[in-house]
Amino acid sequence: MSPAWLMAEWGRGVALWLVHGVWQTSVVALVAAASLWLLRRRSARARYAVGCLALAALVLAPVVTLLLSSPNSVPAPLDVGASGRVTSIVEDSQALAGASLPSPTFQAATEPVAFDISWPIVLGGLWFSGACVALLRLALGWWRMTQRLVRLARPASSSVRLTVSHVAERLGLRRGVEVRESFVAPSPLVLGLVRPVLVLPRGVDERLTREQLEAVVAHELTHVRRHDTVVNFVQCLVEALFFFHPAARWLSGQVRLEREHCCDDAAVGFCGDVRVYSGALLGLEELRQEGPMLALGAGARPLAARVRRLLGQSPVLEVPRQARLVGFVGGVLATLGVSGAAWAWEVPLEMSLPPRSSQGLATAVCSRVVYPKDFTAVASYRSGGRTLRSRIFVSRCGRIRLESENGSSVLVLLYDVNTHEQVNLDVRARTYDVFTDDGDLGLPLHLPGGCTENQAGCVLQGEDIVEGRLTRRWHRSHAPHDTLTQWVDAELGYAIREESDLFGSLTLSDIQVVEPVVTRFVIPSDFLADASP
Repeated sequence: MSPAWLMAEWGRGVALWLVHGVWQTSVVALVAAASLWLLRRRSARARYAVGCLALAALVLAPVVTLLLSSPNSVPAPLDVGASGRVTSIVEDSQALAGASLPSPTFQAATEPVAFDISWPIVLGGLWFSGACVALLRLALGWWRMTQRLVRLARPASSSVRLTVSHVAERLGLRRGVEVRESFVAPSPLVLGLVRPVLVLPRGVDERLTREQLEAVVAHELTHVRRHDTVVNFVQCLVEALFFFHPAARWLSGQVRLEREHCCDDAAVGFCGDVRVYSGALLGLEELRQEGPMLALGAGARPLAARVRRLLGQSPVLEVPRQARLVGFVGGVLATLGVSGAAWAWEVPLEMSLPPRSSQGLATAVCSRVVYPKDFTAVASYRSGGRTLRSRIFVSRCGRIRLESENGSSVLVLLYDVNTHEQVNLDVRARTYDVFTDDGDLGLPLHLPGGCTENQAGCVLQGEDIVEGRLTRRWHRSHAPHDTLTQWVDAELGYAIREESDLFGSLTLSDIQVVEPVVTRFVIPSDFLADASP
């Protein structure tokens, strides 16, 4: 596989993943928002579970869709139609009456140009750059937080450690938790994925009563017992991957909020008095400031709203209702507009096509899979100091189209490797000739019976890089002065170079994987059979 092909495939995959991700993330966020609203009077654990499932769907939905819809996946066996046999070019052309083939010159002009090939790479590069920046910020935040809160912190006093041990025993927590005190910690925090560390503000035991301190510690240790640090780290990765979508950040924020609600409820259940824990949260208000997202703490925002929820009161919002409504509607419409554009770009490509019967385009022309992919290339034939260049199109169904590279020739050749049927098209006279030749036509039209399918007399000599692509080299000797060497592309299953003692050499270059175009491999409906003798 050439680096250019790998880059093109990578760009295409990322572009499709982004397109699917834009509209599917909006759908997932809308469903999650509706579910959270319906569960607003239920427990925080139920809402948290819905949020986590929504985040998982947000990541998996575009990946699964991309895998299921990828045209580069291994082709499945196709239906051969009601007749149960391989059809010929003439039969398919009659079945597809009304279809027309563009002229060779026009076809060459409509091949994918550099912009069409490179824009997915540009889009993928922009996303990759943004994701790298987000991941870099995440890593720097983690490093700064570790340096600032953990390494500069001191071991907690014996009285604080006894309190933490007592709370851990009552909660049934078996994992060991290191307890440290820091002058710069804004509020009690839990850090660490493998070895959790509880960082308390210096002197917090002097600002809170024993009951309040136990309730706050119960909140933090509940995070440890639930393995919330791991879930929170995965959330940070999801936010980095979906940095471009506001709905993903909103959903992740809701998951964080419900997680704090879950631990608040656990802390209230531990101390048995909601006012004791509410008083502890208000006591932490003096220490609170905007903390890092990688840390989990009882003092995390929105603190006032959490206290009002614990007391059974409705949250107070400072933004006027009309302004909130306008902002909400505007944000939803903008997100849905972009998502709808992404959906329209990708999904209707297949949905807008009319239904096909069992004798439609696919089964009429692709009755048997021969090659892994459709591709196009430039065929250069060299013999006796003379070089001929042609454009070749190969269908995975075994149909081949050969025409002049620059459109100077009026002749176009269609060939079927299944039936050995050959059709000569005269573009100027709009006529065609059909004949069947079971002999060896030579590359690029020859394959059945050659070293790629029938290895009789062929020896596999190794692997080489030809035209930047991985190939397998086959050698066959008919006579001392009649030998043949073929280099078969490992990805396309097609010989892209052939060297013969008798017929010279032929090489395929400018190889590009293309989307299937059915009408390229049939006789145009306005062509007539050549009546000349």
